[in-house]
Amino acid sequence: MQALQDKVYLLTGGGGAIAGAIAQSFIKAGARLAFADAYETTIAQRAQELGGRAFVANLTHYPDAEMLVRQVKAQMGRVDGLIHTVGGFAYAPVKDTDPSLYDRMFDLNMRTLFYMTRAILPELLGQKDGFIAGISAAAAWNGVGPGVALYAAAKAAVATYLRSLDAELTGTAVRVAIVYPMGAVDTPANRKEMPDADPMAWVDPAEIGESLVYAASRSPRGRVLELQIFPPR
Repeated sequence: MQALQDKVYLLTGGGGAIAGAIAQSFIKAGARLAFADAYETTIAQRAQELGGRAFVANLTHYPDAEMLVRQVKAQMGRVDGLIHTVGGFAYAPVKDTDPSLYDRMFDLNMRTLFYMTRAILPELLGQKDGFIAGISAAAAWNGVGPGVALYAAAKAAVATYLRSLDAELTGTAVRVAIVYPMGAVDTPANRKEMPDADPMAWVDPAEIGESLVYAASRSPRGRVLELQIFPPR
């Protein structure tokens, strides 16, 4: 039997490049996926191609997060976990940062994560099993992000929040994982932004997907909390 046979995972930011790689890894492991995004056009084709279902939700609004969990369970019969890839990035030295960027960085990276974990936790705790994963960043692991201070702070908040959630879940079978890509990830957006760089020296998003499958399928006597994914040497 495949490691995640018939389990249902809610993949937020489901239209993104990293989410696409995660989706392929989870489906290969036997999982069924609910793709969630704010725009149907970004997930409808992906859900059709990979055999999942598409759900539209603005996760900066808590009622949308609650409704999303209810819809996934109603249409797919169950929900076993959350893979949260919603986020945002911005270059912005502190002296040049527009104050509005604070809301954008923390809304996309932290608020959406809080809303989704808050919405799905009662379901996972009720069935006494589950998995929650989020994406942090190298700047959060290293504790410094020159030129990207607000982004680094938001991603550090993501990591601290998930570590705290993991501690709260002691004694339950709900597991938590935090992924730290320790370098640029090979996505179409990064290739466009950095056309002169060598993408073969970047983190392969497939490695993120495979690492999360490993974390999601651990036995009750072992768990993986924090995963650093490095570029090739």
